[in-house]
Amino acid sequence: MSGLNYSIQQATPEDFLKVAALDRIAWPEEPDVFIPDGEHAWRLWCEHALVLAAKLSSGEARDSGNVIGALLMFPTVQGECFLHKIMVHPEARGSGVGTALMREGLARATTMTLLTVNPQNTAAVKLYQNFGFEIRELVKGYYRPHEDRYVMQYTPK
Repeated sequence: MSGLNYSIQQATPEDFLKVAALDRIAWPEEPDVFIPDGEHAWRLWCEHALVLAAKLSSGEARDSGNVIGALLMFPTVQGECFLHKIMVHPEARGSGVGTALMREGLARATTMTLLTVNPQNTAAVKLYQNFGFEIRELVKGYYRPHEDRYVMQYTPK
């Protein structure tokens, strides 16, 4: 997928199956590591949350409109924003799609934005820090007893 021509736009309810399909292939297949989000959740998020989709805008006709990346953010009950997921199709990684999604998501953030990340994933932690996120706390056993997470925060300027 080199030389990608794509656009970042708010996903619509009609996009939820494409985003859910991307979710299944963009994350590890290890059943004890990945907690899949079901199609029903993506349907609701595409209608009621901020779901940005990177869609191919040119190429073969079958590629036009295909979702090659997505970002999901939603408000929390504490009045913050939570970046739940950012994902890029494996064949589109390294092409700037993830950076474009993150920049657009953070540009739309009007309050503190939180995310969680595996503290052993030092590349991801550094990447988030490069976008202005800071480690807020380490939560032991965040998902399961052996799955610790950093909670990181970004404060809009």
